[in-house]
Amino acid sequence: MAEYTQWLYDDVQQNRNSLACNDSQLARRNYLRSLFAFYEITLSNLREVTAKLLTDEFDLSGEWKLHEIFPLLDEAARISKNGKLDLEPNRTPFLALVAYTLKTYAKQVRFENEVLSDTRWEAFCQSTQIRHRITHPKFHTEIEITDDELKTIDIGLEWWNEICIELQNKHRANRLEAYPG
Repeated sequence: MAEYTQWLYDDVQQNRNSLACNDSQLARRNYLRSLFAFYEITLSNLREVTAKLLTDEFDLSGEWKLHEIFPLLDEAARISKNGKLDLEPNRTPFLALVAYTLKTYAKQVRFENEVLSDTRWEAFCQSTQIRHRITHPKFHTEIEITDDELKTIDIGLEWWNEICIELQNKHRANRLEAYPG
């Protein structure tokens, strides 16, 4: 998974460089699209890591709180009226899934700061709205990304990278503390 994450992050960087060399609406949209592909793959990885941490906690405590893992899964289970188990894609909205995953991961690694209190989290949320607007435009005026929106998108990326690195560093520090040498 790390290989794909790096691959998509490289796409983001390449699209950002293209935008710096030739600022156009196409370049701005390509940058934003590549950014959300990167967010999605990173979130998928974070969800897997968080689910594993929860599973380890449940094993140690003897108390299985499966409802805490369900939102992190790619699929949701449904039981039909004839008792058949059907799997459907997890349809948790993106921002809710980001918030739940980051907060749960932070709790598992004993990260003491609030992960969503930063004003850059709001910029990240706004960049999601911009992405939805340009992906599903209702009017021709909805396909352009303004200079201010581009700044918002960059601020959201800054928050995303920083919070992911801080959480991963805390996780790594905990493992080193638990298993020194």
